[in-house]
Amino acid sequence: MARVPYLDFDNLSPDAAALIEETSLGPLNVFRALANNPAALATLTKSAGVLWTEAGLDNRGAEFVILTVARATDNAYEWHQHVELGLDAGLTTADLHAINTGTLDALSPEDAALYSYVTAYVDGAVDDAVHEQLAEFFDDSAVVGITMLAGEYLALARTIDALDIEVEGEFVGWDLKNLDTTA
Repeated sequence: MARVPYLDFDNLSPDAAALIEETSLGPLNVFRALANNPAALATLTKSAGVLWTEAGLDNRGAEFVILTVARATDNAYEWHQHVELGLDAGLTTADLHAINTGTLDALSPEDAALYSYVTAYVDGAVDDAVHEQLAEFFDDSAVVGITMLAGEYLALARTIDALDIEVEGEFVGWDLKNLDTTA
């Protein structure tokens, strides 16, 4: 059970309701919980939106980063929310399996560098070698954007954990066994 209430969408302040509607994801538990502090919700939606579009990655790359953070932090909520978004953005189930298992040889060299950098970032262990590997594929602007995007979703993962925000419905599973492929 979440440690703060999930606010009923109909009872949100107009500003909080508008922020949630702008995400196009609807009244997910994470937004309903964060709506207990509308200013914090506004900060999250604005910064995540900017980083999403300005990190120097396409949608597939952004989802790759987010799903890597989710797996590196064992954050089932982020993983669950972003599996479908990642597939829609061009990730494959093989990509998701590689992220889940850390199987770098199943990834392209660029994705392997991205995975290594993001997991090192989550662990607080980015060193020169990891940075240089990423810099082979991304310019300085993108490296900063990737770092900030990973940081945004690391902070969100820790917030979700601290507030014990629950997945809506049945968890898709780390191995995707509960993924509905009929939809």
